[in-house]
Formats: sequence, structure tokens, C-alpha cells
Amino acid sequence: MRISEIIKQAREGLGLTQEDLAERLEVSRQAVSKWELGASVPSPENLALLEKVLGVSFPAPEEAALPEQEPGTAGKVPFWNWKRVVLLVLGMLVVLALLANVMFMLLVGGTGDTRTDTPRPSEPYISGVYFFNEDAGQLQHDPQAGAGWYLFAPDSRVYLLVTFEDGSENSINAVSLFLTPTGTETLEYREQIGVQAAGEGRDFALFAWNIPEALTAHLEIVLECGGGDRVTETLGVATPYPETPEEAETLTIPGRVLLFMDEPYRVLRASGAPEEEIVWTSSDPAVVEVTDIGALFPVSPGAAAVTAEWNDQTAECQVEVFTGTEPTDVPGVSKVVQ
Repeated sequence: MRISEIIKQAREGLGLTQEDLAERLEVSRQAVSKWELGASVPSPENLALLEKVLGVSFPAPEEAALPEQEPGTAGKVPFWNWKRVVLLVLGMLVVLALLANVMFMLLVGGTGDTRTDTPRPSEPYISGVYFFNEDAGQLQHDPQAGAGWYLFAPDSRVYLLVTFEDGSENSINAVSLFLTPTGTETLEYREQIGVQAAGEGRDFALFAWNIPEALTAHLEIVLECGGGDRVTETLGVATPYPETPEEAETLTIPGRVLLFMDEPYRVLRASGAPEEEIVWTSSDPAVVEVTDIGALFPVSPGAAAVTAEWNDQTAECQVEVFTGTEPTDVPGVSKVVQ
């Protein structure tokens, strides 16, 4: 029997209250209550007094220190044993690994989606190219002329909006526009028609562009990036060919053209024949070159004949190339004479 049980049974057997017993032992009632509840054990001196007052004997201290267990039951296992500690540490490691994986997916632009078809670009790119007229109406490319070919009204004014995005490893410093006549493959006829700086936080550039009377060229949109890198997108641009009456059957081109060395090129317009079927030749390519669409390129001062052929018909244009700008001392002479 436990010490607490011996004290309580003996006290009640003598008809004593906890206060009565406390007075005889000269201790507090709370001390007696703790002894009977097993919350504390009397000191050896108090045990000796309890034996005299209650007329009982107590077991040896080492026997009393061991709590009695009911048959078939085991002692209570401490909560923080080594197995629980190991499981707790492993659980924390698993949670940290999951958090690290989620953070990595967020940094690379993912939210659990493991697709790789749209990775975050490391280099800058052009996100959109849009043309607008002076009334803010958006212009579309001509599906009959091919994807990327835009037809503009001659002598009109259009606005070009370019949108772009910086890359994760490089940024955009400026946006440039270059125009190269169709049918040429050299940089000699390539002309820069616009440039804008791209500051921090800016993701677009807006250009105003005056369309000439005759235009058939490739427009290059170039992102000038750090380290001298460039990102380029090329579009076809042109003005429509003059409409030819269906009943017209005679091949006709301008009879005389004055070219000047400071001009990049000039396009001859033909009527009475499908433009794509005309064959163009120059009598002296050292003076003027002509492409398969009738674009004239001045090479050196002089004169040459440019010929157009279609269905056994021939039309000829006299081309004169001058240095500098158009002379003012030639009255009544325009750059194109029919």
C-alpha cells in the first residue's frame, strides 16, 4: 500500500480531520492534503511522527518511491522519447523540402505547372507591332499580299506602335526602324527612318511615319540591347500599285526619269500589264540598276535606258542620274516625266 493511502486510512480510522492531524504534527493542512493525494512524500522526521500519532508503520523509502501498478499494466511512457524526436525532425525536413520546391516554382514563373513549352525568356523580345492611321484606326496586313505585308495609302501618315519586354539576362536600350527596298540584299540601300530610347520601366515605342508616293520595301524593327545584342523582326510594307483598267492592253511606263545620287531608290510604275509578269532590264547597270519589281537604284552619274517587257510588248524609259540634289536650272523638268 502506498504511503498516501496508509495516512488517509489511518486518519479516517481515528476520526481525525486533516486539520486535526496537521495540528498534532505542527504542519499545515495543505501539507497533509498533499501527502494523502500523493503529490508529496513526508520527510523522515514527519514519517516517524505519523507512525506514533496514527499507530502505523510505513514501507522502506525505496519501496515507497516506486508507484504501485495494477497487474497487466505498464508504466506511463514519457512524451519526449527518442522516437518522437526523430519523427518530428523528419517531418520538419519534409515540410522544408516542400516549401523550397514551391518557392523555386514561383521564381521560375510556375505555379505547379511543369510544362516547358513557354519558358521565361532570358533575352528581350518584341511582343507586338501595330499600325494606326491619323484617326487612330488600326491598320491590318493585306492577306492577299502575304502574311506580314502591309499596304498603306500613298502620301499618308501612319503611326507605328512597337511593344517589347526586357529579358531576365538582358535589357533594351533603344528601338530602331530600318527600311530596305524589296529586291535588294545589300546594306547599301538600307535606311534608318526612326530611333527611340527605351528607358527603365518603358515597354513600348511610338513612331510617326510619312508614307511616300511609291513604296515597296522591308521594314526592320530592331531592339538595341545591352552588350551590342540585337533582336529583329521584319515586315513587308508597300503602297498599292495603281489600278489598271481591264480593257487596257498596252504596256506603258514613264518615258523619262531623273535620278539623283542622294536618293536611295525609285520605283517605276507600269500600266496595261500585271506587275508581277513584267521583265525589267537596264542598258547600263554601271549607271542605274533595276530590280524585278521596277525599283531603280542610282549607281553613278550618266544616262541609261530601262526596258520593261510583257507579252511581246516593250516599253522604254530614259533614266538620267545626277550628283547631289535636283538641279534648279532645268525649267519644267520634274523627277518623273511621262
